[in-house]
Amino acid sequence: MTTNWSTGVVPTAGSAVVVNTTLPNPVIINGGNAVADGMSVGLNSTGMLTISNGGTLMSNLASVGNLVGSTGTATITGAGSLWNAQGMAVGYRGAGTLAILNGGAVNTTDWEVSMGDQSGSSGSVTVDGAGSTLTGSDIVVGNGGTGTLMVSNGGTVSATKWTSIIGHSAGSVGTATITGAGSRWSNASDFYVGQNGIGSLTIANGGAVSVAGNVVLGYQAGSSGTATVTGAGSVWTNSGDVDVGRSGSGVLTIANGGAVSAAGFVTLATMAGSVGTLNIGGAAGAAAVAAGTLNAATIQFGAGAGAINFNHTSTSYAFASAISGLGTINQVAGTTILTADSSGFTGATNVSGGRLAVNGSLANSIVTASGGGMLGGNGIVGGIVANAGGIIGPGNSIGTLNVNGNVAFAAGSTYQVEVNAAGQSDKIAASGTATLNGGTVSVLIAPGAFTLGGQYTILTAAGGINGAFAGASATTATPFLALGLTYDPNNVYLGISRSNVTFASAGLTPNQIATGGGADSLALGSSLVGALAYLDLTQASGALDQLSGEVHASAKGVMVEDSRFLREAAMDRLRAAFDGVGAVAMPVMAYAGGEPMLAPATTDRFAAWGRGFGSWGQWNGDGNAATIKRDIGGFFVGADGLVADTWRVGAVSGYSRSNFRVADRNSSGSSDNYHAGLYGGTQWGDLAFRSGLAYTRHDISTGRSVAFPGFADTLKGDYSAGTTQTFGELGYRIKAGQNPLGNLAFEPFANLAYVNLSTNGFTEKGGAAALTSQGGNTGVTFSTLGLRTSTGFTLGNGVNMAARGMLGWRHAFGDTTPVSTVAFTGGSPFSIAGVPVARDGAVADLGLDLNLTPNAALGLTYGGQFGSGVTDQTVRGNFAVRF
Repeated sequence: MTTNWSTGVVPTAGSAVVVNTTLPNPVIINGGNAVADGMSVGLNSTGMLTISNGGTLMSNLASVGNLVGSTGTATITGAGSLWNAQGMAVGYRGAGTLAILNGGAVNTTDWEVSMGDQSGSSGSVTVDGAGSTLTGSDIVVGNGGTGTLMVSNGGTVSATKWTSIIGHSAGSVGTATITGAGSRWSNASDFYVGQNGIGSLTIANGGAVSVAGNVVLGYQAGSSGTATVTGAGSVWTNSGDVDVGRSGSGVLTIANGGAVSAAGFVTLATMAGSVGTLNIGGAAGAAAVAAGTLNAATIQFGAGAGAINFNHTSTSYAFASAISGLGTINQVAGTTILTADSSGFTGATNVSGGRLAVNGSLANSIVTASGGGMLGGNGIVGGIVANAGGIIGPGNSIGTLNVNGNVAFAAGSTYQVEVNAAGQSDKIAASGTATLNGGTVSVLIAPGAFTLGGQYTILTAAGGINGAFAGASATTATPFLALGLTYDPNNVYLGISRSNVTFASAGLTPNQIATGGGADSLALGSSLVGALAYLDLTQASGALDQLSGEVHASAKGVMVEDSRFLREAAMDRLRAAFDGVGAVAMPVMAYAGGEPMLAPATTDRFAAWGRGFGSWGQWNGDGNAATIKRDIGGFFVGADGLVADTWRVGAVSGYSRSNFRVADRNSSGSSDNYHAGLYGGTQWGDLAFRSGLAYTRHDISTGRSVAFPGFADTLKGDYSAGTTQTFGELGYRIKAGQNPLGNLAFEPFANLAYVNLSTNGFTEKGGAAALTSQGGNTGVTFSTLGLRTSTGFTLGNGVNMAARGMLGWRHAFGDTTPVSTVAFTGGSPFSIAGVPVARDGAVADLGLDLNLTPNAALGLTYGGQFGSGVTDQTVRGNFAVRF
């Protein structure tokens, strides 16, 4: 038949219409309405039809690409554009293409929409864009030929009455893809993928398919049906049963967040001779991809060859469907957790990669692990075969895997056992026999304070133990533990005890070695020993530092150093009393006739004085002890008078509080210091002699935190100490005479002080890391050689000012490295060194004194000592007012 519709002129209504023309004279319905009887676009030649801009066409049966050799193309585009037909074949015997775009619609009211209808034909339908729709009583993709359906970008397809099929007849090939958010295919009845031919369905990128009836992939013998649901938001919802391979071959793959649900049963390989495969993630032999989800209460294997493949990348994929029948479960990659009662499954379970955790029941399935695959969980299996490379690790942390049958470990297999300090361990409990032909017990030791010398039951077999494991080794690199296996007729035991490697050998510094020796002296039952034994060498050396109690030794050094504040106060007062070089030119409170009055520091009356001070310092670590930082503040008051006309003798007292911190040892402390002393001195011409004797009581509080894998403790210490010191100084005054800045004078001096710190014993409050000390003494002698200078002058406004300075070299000898001897409860004493007192260092003072008015004076001094690794800076202040 020749074309009877080759322009925009519509044939007589009700006529049979043939479109056998394309460009330059295509048939276009652009906003108009047309009515036809039969409709062929490309009857025996090439035809093109376009319906656009709200145009409509009403016809009875329609074909696009009707006869052999013909080609038909129909495009329905734009909102309101519509082709209504009784039924439609896209590619009846020829090649047909139908595009429904941009809100266009095609409806068939009585019959199917068929793509690739007859053998040798091809039909392709695209439904693209929101509002674009294809509706038929049923949809057949690949009826007898090759059919393709693409639904994308929000397009929709609806089958309103009968079964939709992809790959209907033998020799047919059907491919359907539903892709993109909002794209969907809804079916009011059953749905077959590969009825007699080859069918393929892909739901991707948020597409959706819904089926009100049953689903079959691979319906008849010789057919093949494949469905893939992949991508987040991609959904296939089924209200009935799903058969994957009824008599033919079926494959269902759910991956990358796709989801399939079935209200009824899911059956794999229903009939004898069929093949049915469910892939979670990728297929067996393919690369693993992210898992999808199957929501179905039950999966049953039929009479054919069925398999479930878990080949995904998830680290905790839970599979909740109950599995029954005779088939195969393959764990290939990822971690799969079976939570349901699948005791009705009687097939084989193979674990060749990843981890399969049976938290439900596979009570009648023998599980074989090989090639790096791992079996775990707290449920029950029908048997265990661990081949070379296979790993059995009961529990999900620590747990028991029950076996309704026998257990066999081959050479090269691994039994992974986790143990903890509470005496719990993984275990296999078998009702049958355990045959051990080698294999290694790999022990994962959870952090904790272990009770060494105990044993764990790791395998029981009611039918008896045959053979032995090759040995046991720890997965953690701890050299302090020794593992051993023992056997009785029905049990395998794991014993954990101390090795012959000492904790002291983990030490890299003297303090670490000493602390390790103290820990080595403890009984095996000590929780501290059990915790240290878990560690590797690096962890152990760090733990020994925390346990050392180093802060107590370093605090001794700080208190010895801080003894200088009292003697400096006494020496400064003696210099001022004799108008010495570098003296603080501050008035004192003098008493005459019972009345106090502000008087010069050189007064010959009984005088009282006071001063405040503050200091902050840091003693750097020496590679053994860690850096300690200290701040201190306080005050001194004193009184003195003339004795034998030439001697000035007095007493001094005061209070200070110091805070110290050893950050690298998680330790800190404080000391309340109460000072008292006597001082005296005289002047023989230009030669000065100054001396004193003092005592300081220290009330010390410390806090430490100890934390390493498997152990934590908080320690507090409260104890007292006393510092006794005696000191003396000789200085010689040299006058330089007048200069532009006033009267300049110098004093070379030599100072000697002996300091003894006596620390009382104490016991820290806390747990197993608490230390006990018997106390001890630390004696240090300080010698200082230096030069003082001062000058005084009057400012233009009548204010008198004195400037002073000192520079010296200080040397310390004696117990310059403070040591504390401590012990753990029940252990032997060991000695820990603190940060050393600076053996050599520079000392300096700079000060200004101002007589602001006849009744008010202010003095400020900055001082410091600086040595190798030591910085200690001080600010002192004096203020006097007469009322």
